Amino acid sequence: MTNNDTFAKRLIQRRAEQGYSQEELSKISGIAAAQISRYEAGRNKPRANIIAKLAETLEVPFNWLAYGDESELISLQDEKGEHWRWLYLEPNLRAFMENKAKKAGISLEEELINALSSHYKIKIKSQPQ
Repeated sequence: MTNNDTFAKRLIQRRAEQGYSQEELSKISGIAAAQISRYEAGRNKPRANIIAKLAETLEVPFNWLAYGDESELISLQDEKGEHWRWLYLEPNLRAFMENKAKKAGISLEEELINALSSHYKIKIKSQPQ
């Protein structure tokens, strides 16, 4: 599946999801804030190596950021079943989680929610009151 939004829109969307300002993204990625601004405004199109740096910093697949290819992303949904957020798992982690989900007879999304819920329940119990 491909998202036909522009590179600029995807860059803005993911930067906002991560809570970064252009300046913060610049410091983390090593790409000038002015250049990030030009990419987001659609005035400049970055080379592949720059897209790769941004994708790594923003923790998304290169193909999604560059082309809108959503095949490596998992759509997490809210209580109403509406798309809430995209999640990217490294291939080895994704394969592990898919295997666990298959063994449990549930979807990958359900397995991820179970894993996160368990993780946070353990963290909450272990924190001093």
